[in-house]
Formats: sequence, C-alpha cells, structure tokens
Amino acid sequence: MQIIEQTVGIGIEEGVLWRTSSSSASRHVCVANQPFLNFGTCSYLGLHIRSELMNGAIDAIQRFGTQFSSSRVYSACNLYSELESGLEQMTGRSVAVAASTTLLHMAAIPVLVGDTDLVIIDQFAHASLHMAAELLGNTNVVRIRHSHMQKLELMIQEFADKHERIWYIADGLYSMRGDFAPFDELSVLLDRYPKLHVYLDDAHSTGWYGECGRGAALSRLPNTERVAVALSLAKSFSAAGGALAVATPELKKRIYLFGGTMFFSGPIQPPTLGAAVASVKLHLSRELPILQASLRSKIEYTRRIARQMDVQYIADDPTPIFFLPYDTTRSAVAAARKFWEAGIYVCPVSFPAVPVSMPGIRFCISTLNEAEDIDRLLTTAKLLQQRQVTLRSKQIRNQDRSHDATQNI
Repeated sequence: MQIIEQTVGIGIEEGVLWRTSSSSASRHVCVANQPFLNFGTCSYLGLHIRSELMNGAIDAIQRFGTQFSSSRVYSACNLYSELESGLEQMTGRSVAVAASTTLLHMAAIPVLVGDTDLVIIDQFAHASLHMAAELLGNTNVVRIRHSHMQKLELMIQEFADKHERIWYIADGLYSMRGDFAPFDELSVLLDRYPKLHVYLDDAHSTGWYGECGRGAALSRLPNTERVAVALSLAKSFSAAGGALAVATPELKKRIYLFGGTMFFSGPIQPPTLGAAVASVKLHLSRELPILQASLRSKIEYTRRIARQMDVQYIADDPTPIFFLPYDTTRSAVAAARKFWEAGIYVCPVSFPAVPVSMPGIRFCISTLNEAEDIDRLLTTAKLLQQRQVTLRSKQIRNQDRSHDATQNI
C-alpha cells in the first residue's frame, strides 16, 4: 500500500492524476478547464458521441426511468434480452451479460474452474482477473511470465496428470502495453493438449477488431468449448457492462445460476442498456467495417510516423494502444506534464497498473484523431525521449567522473 501511495501520489502532486473533465471526450477533451488534443480515450471508434447511442439511452430513460431497481433474479428490463440476442449474433456464441467485466469475471471464473483444476494466469493479466482468481479457494493458482508460451507448455506437460483441467487466464489485448495475446501459439496448444482451457479478457479489442466487432480472441482462436472470452460493453463499444461468450446455452445458464455477482450485484441501468442495444445494432450493420478501416488506417499512420521519427514504444502490434517507456515513475509523470503543457492529453502509468520497474506514458488512437494531431503528439514524444537520453548520458558521465575521482584518491 505504501508503494501505491507513493507512485499515485507523484501523479497527484504533479496534477496529472485524479482530474475532472468538463466536456465530452471527442477530438479534444477539457480537463481542469483546459482543452487538450485527446489521446486518452478508450472509445476507439468514437461511438460514445454517435446519435444512435445517445438516442438509445434517451429512449430507455423515457421508457424505464433512470434505473430499473430490481435484481435480475426477480425481474429484468426487457432490453437485456434484446442485447443478449444481438451479442450472440455478433459473436456466434452463447452470451451472458453482467454490469461490468470485473463483476463478470467474479461470477464466471469460480463457476468455470473446479477445485481439481490448475489455473495459470499471465503476470500482466488485468487486475480484475487476478481478483477473480483469488475467489477460487482450494484451486491451485500460479503466475506465469507474460505471454511465455514455452513455459506454459512445459507446465501443461508437468501438471496434466495431476489436474482435471488446466486453465490459462490472460488478456486478449493488454490495456497498457498494447500487445495481443499469442493467439497462434495458443491455438497450437489447444489442439495439442485436450486438458487446456483458455479464459481471455478481450475488453480492449471488442468492437474495433474482427467481424461484427467480436474482438481478436474470438476471431483468432478456434471456436471450441474450451475457450471462453469476455468482451467489454464499454471502451470501444461505448456503453457499459461486460459480456462472456461461451460455447453452449447450458454453460451460460450455469453462470447466471451460480455466479455470485450475477445474483448479488445491480443490473446495467436503462440509459447504458439502451446505448448498448443501439451499439450492438451498429456492430451488426454495414457501417462497422468502414469505422474499423478508418481506425486501422490511423493506427498504421501512427506506427509509420513513429518509425520514421524513431519514437521508441513497447510492443509493435497493430493496436490503438501505445506505451512509451520511462525509467522512473517521476520521469513518466514529468513527461505527462510536458505533454499536457503542449496541449496533448496522455496518461501516465505506474504501479499498480504496471510493475514498479516499468512506468511510462500510454496514449490511445481513435477515429476522432486527425493526422495533424498524431504528428504533433509524436513530435512531442520524440523531443521528450531525446531529452531523456541526454539526461541519462549526463548522469552516466557524472557517475564516471565520481568513480575516477575516487580512484585517484
């Protein structure tokens, strides 16, 4: 807790964390009454300002009010069935819906994973997955180095005879680094080892990736009963809630019946439920591929200009998430302040969102960004990285001089 207080405290002290916004986040966002070019949004397709979604929310409010105050066990707003039906068309699988992806994991993982199973969870898997894994009681849970498929295979070979099933739990697209799960390697392992099961949180590729926006995991992994994929109805989907795509209606029913947070947490409320229904209709329309292509072109433009400028970032997968590494939390926060001073909104990242040794700056590309905005962002990033290199060189020279002086003594 002390480390979290220190790392987050640096961001608060510099004024780049826990700020309020006074406008809708589109091409520009107003934070602390100051306008910025917006590179902090996870609404990758910009659907949150689409009239269809806003009208869907308004219509739901007019029909049901601001909330539907009942447990779904007793009574549910009929927009739920419309949403689930649309999501099942979108994914080609049975779909259970929860009020958030976190609550979804906490409901589904304890139902899917048995006491005699083994859980292997990626060290960089979203915090909500680690939280859900802590609910598993007697089940063995071990962490594995990020996307280390050779180690995963060795662990499967070692423990297959000792456990009924082996679950690999990870992200489909990692929200900080911007890298995909190693889908090709996972597909091979699923074919090779019948005891392997996979549960992926694909929140950050929902919507902008794949046919009907089903995301990277459902697009690139085999359509097997041993794969469960969580989607986000926020972020690119631009509403609220989480959805789990599973192989059969029976499995969906078990999650609804036995998932604790399905019973004991509130529903998605009418405004965002109405927006979600409108969003799924858009995902099933002919317009979605056009929006996806627009985002892909801006992602490729960002990657190309970054290479030309030699801007250094972690992971080069073609995703809308980019991570600029820094040496310390303080240097990352100071860089965020410099971006802000240049009128560019980016997000400083430190522990506990990333390991203590891996702080940095995250920026996200959306359809709302223009080429000139991206040029300005990357020019600023290059300038700050050059300053970082210069400062590091000075520190090394000073250390060498200090060492030489000591040797002379």
